[in-house]
Amino acid sequence: MKKLILLFAIIFAHNCYAQTIVKDANGNYSQVQKAKEEPIKTGNTYTDSKGIKYPIYKSARGKLFVIKTSKNTGNQYKMYIN
Repeated sequence: MKKLILLFAIIFAHNCYAQTIVKDANGNYSQVQKAKEEPIKTGNTYTDSKGIKYPIYKSARGKLFVIKTSKNTGNQYKMYIN
């Protein structure tokens, strides 16, 4: 009996966190993914302490940031502005 209850609990927990799957016109199933929203340019610029100007972007949640490049690795990262 305990094993049966545990089995139902595992199945229920799995269904709660399952991803959304839809059936298309051909009868095939596919997974639905959220579209990633692109940042919006505000038209303003941010000038750092070295005098370099960066365009300011606005995220989907309304936070402002600039995209900087790391001097050591060359990777781009977001620096959020208060």
